[in-house]
Amino acid sequence: MRHHFWKWPIPTYLFLGGLGGGIYCLIAILSLLVFPGIDIVPQTLAWPGFIAIVALGFGCLMLVADLGQPLVFYRAFVKSTSVLAWGARLLTVCVIFGLLWFVSYIPWAWFAPVANFFAFFRVFNLAIAGIAGTGIMLYTGIFLSTLKAHSFWATPALPVLFTVSALSTACAAICLSIGWWPAEYTLGTIVASLESYEILHTLDVILIVVEVVVLLVMVLSFLGAGNKTANKAAHRWVHGSYAPLFWGGMIFAGLLLPELLYVAGEGSVASHVIAPVLVLLGGLLLRFLIVQSDDRAPLPGEDRYFNRLAKPDDAFVTAWTYGDNLF
Repeated sequence: MRHHFWKWPIPTYLFLGGLGGGIYCLIAILSLLVFPGIDIVPQTLAWPGFIAIVALGFGCLMLVADLGQPLVFYRAFVKSTSVLAWGARLLTVCVIFGLLWFVSYIPWAWFAPVANFFAFFRVFNLAIAGIAGTGIMLYTGIFLSTLKAHSFWATPALPVLFTVSALSTACAAICLSIGWWPAEYTLGTIVASLESYEILHTLDVILIVVEVVVLLVMVLSFLGAGNKTANKAAHRWVHGSYAPLFWGGMIFAGLLLPELLYVAGEGSVASHVIAPVLVLLGGLLLRFLIVQSDDRAPLPGEDRYFNRLAKPDDAFVTAWTYGDNLF
């Protein structure tokens, strides 16, 4: 049964949330574990951190807009047993501590007292933002997989797929923006940017392979052994209405082509710019296709109810206009 109650803001929110969370996860790993104590490395990653804040903030707006009643958005934070509530809290923590970490690198002279104050808490703020960002990546997949009525979502593979995809898109976003303002343009920042870029470049090559494997295993397993509802959705992906987007858009353009450009086009514009952009677009397309595959088995009598509903163009529906009194 397919009645799409979740519109475009939800896959956009899931994409931006995973992207922002993945960026802060990788920034924390690079700054605190790979290059500990070398302050010039997180400085080159400050602008990607700002991009993550914007992505998380805009994603939160998408979520609030889709709730239907934006003025009561606070309820998303107070339902302690809701997966959505935990996601909203993690998102808020990541944005707050990520912003405090970012402002400590702003080089404006008049802003120096504030930046110097927060510079003392850089490691703490980044650690909290990184942990929250990791939680956001996991949450975006868990959020859908807990909805057991939707067979195509209710699989342990979905959180794994979304986490791998979030890390891959985060690698792409950082590679496109590393070393920008507020990092100073010096030999040290250039070297630090290149070293971080090489690590992220190699990581994304690995993540794309993992993502292809997880995605194909998930879809083909539903195609061969899933229940009727999941099987129907998988058929639509493999050789149905979604097949061009799945094979051409997601698998080829969003995964295999960037992988080829990364490996074969090393050092070229195709590797440095085109491939990361394709990875980002592929990650967004993945969320849209997943959310649109919200098939579920109908409840007893549900099909009969929807089949009896009036059509929008029925005569008795269109006969009355606002303000008319027909009685």
